Formats: sequence, structure tokens, C-alpha cells
Amino acid sequence: MFETNFSHASASPLPPNASIDLALELLHDFEFVIRLSPDCRGCKRIPPPTAKNGYPKTNATAPNGTTEDQTQYYEVEDDLPFMPKKFWSGGVKYTADFQPKEDGCDITVHAPGGFTSTNHWRILRETLHEEAMPTLERVKSKDLLHAETTGGGWYVQIISDARCNKTFVTIVKGFLKNSHAQLQAAFIEKLRAPPAQQRSRRPTLGRRKSSEF
Repeated sequence: MFETNFSHASASPLPPNASIDLALELLHDFEFVIRLSPDCRGCKRIPPPTAKNGYPKTNATAPNGTTEDQTQYYEVEDDLPFMPKKFWSGGVKYTADFQPKEDGCDITVHAPGGFTSTNHWRILRETLHEEAMPTLERVKSKDLLHAETTGGGWYVQIISDARCNKTFVTIVKGFLKNSHAQLQAAFIEKLRAPPAQQRSRRPTLGRRKSSEF
């Protein structure tokens, strides 16, 4: 009754010399992806959630063919700079479910206050159909094996499906829009870095300022 669902999607072109193999490898590393945010204070792996009987939940098969045993669970500490100080201050800890995919990864965030967000990271290829505008299409794993691993026409896309209290929907929508741009820029920066720095160096983007509203 007091919550609402919404989505935000964005895509950024990868550099012409980017390695698609490396891009996918990086997206299969949760700690790498979550630390692309300059607001991340840290994260740690946690056990899977348990059912009411105290045992781990059964590995059920999801509609996309994945199973829960492929899911990794983390606790993340974040500065939470986008929330107005009168509502929340001092950062926040939340849990995240991470699933690597053949063309990216899915990260579902469970934060205090009823906020949840599933963020779908994907590496897409731009295609041009006859008499049609260019479109971005998913590339199946068998096609990735035979695709050119460098060259133009590749994009990193984030689609966020979120749910939060209606009071904060305008704030969260603005945060997601800005966050997508910063995360994609940081990801591309890593792809451009020398191999020795691609995992070790934190993004150079500055921390976002807390909201004044």
C-alpha cells in the first residue's frame, strides 16, 4: 500500500579495444562490482539464508534455469549518501544476493526500510537490422565463444528493478540514475587500466555528497 515498484535502465559503450572476455570475468566477481561504488565501505561473504526448520533453503530451480547453489550471499556496508540526513545518517548495512550469468550478473539488494533492488548487469552487442534503428541484444554464451572479443559495438548495461516506500521514490529514482552513470564509468575505467591495476585500484570518482533535502 505504501510501497511502489519502478525500473531504470541505462547503457554505456565499451572502448573499441576492450576485452569482452575480461569484461565478463570482472562482472563474475561480486567484490569487484560492489566496490565500483565509491560509497562502499566494505563487504563480506555470509552463509545462505535458512528456512524455518533451521536448514539451508532447498536448491530450487529458477525460471532462468539457475539454482540457488549458484547464488552467493554478502553483507555490505555503504555510506548511503543519497538519503536525507533527517531520515537516515551514519551509513547502512544491507545484504546482497549475487548470481553470475553467462553475459553478466544479477545483484539483489535487501536494505533497511523495505528497499529492494535487483540490478541486472549485462554485456550487450549492438546490432543493425534491415530498415531499423540499431538495437542492443543479449549474446548467448555459445555466441560469445565465437564473437570478436575486441572491437566496437559492445555495451555495458544496467537495469535496476526497485521497490521502496513511496516517500522516498523520487530520491531513489534520482540516485539510481546518477549511480548507473558512475558505476558504468568506473567499470570502463577498469577495462582501460593496465592488467595489474584492473582489480587492485579503486575508482577515482569522488564520493557523492549527502542529500540536503
